[in-house]
Amino acid sequence: MSVEIRRATLNDANAVYALLCELKQKDFDRDAFQKGFAANLQNPHFHCQLALGDGQPLGLITLHLQFHLHHVNWIAEIQELVVMPHARGLGVGKQLLKWAEGEATRAGAEMIELSTSTGRLDAHRFYEREGYLPSHLRFTKALSGAS
Repeated sequence: MSVEIRRATLNDANAVYALLCELKQKDFDRDAFQKGFAANLQNPHFHCQLALGDGQPLGLITLHLQFHLHHVNWIAEIQELVVMPHARGLGVGKQLLKWAEGEATRAGAEMIELSTSTGRLDAHRFYEREGYLPSHLRFTKALSGAS
């Protein structure tokens, strides 16, 4: 199957929403998603790419570039990466990672990083096969009133 990777636009909101719901295995508030997606697309340091097969969404990757003071350099962070279940094993995730790594390199980033939930063992194996190392721990805390 031929896979096209292209920048997502506001017209792709429904496809991006569906892919993110697949990633988190839950539905999100559509209005909040739409506002956040539109705002992110205006940010020149945010990139959202869709992987399409025969015009149908197969996967998604989002990349955020930020200048980290403690690195004194740009760092690229993959914030979301998801491939639809029927497209897993076809190399879609690998192609999306390759795109993100190329974009990060072009932007002058020192490194690329990502986080994944501790229970996503298949994802851990995938990232390690692609050369990503578990080098940090990320700690989180829910804030009261946040949904």
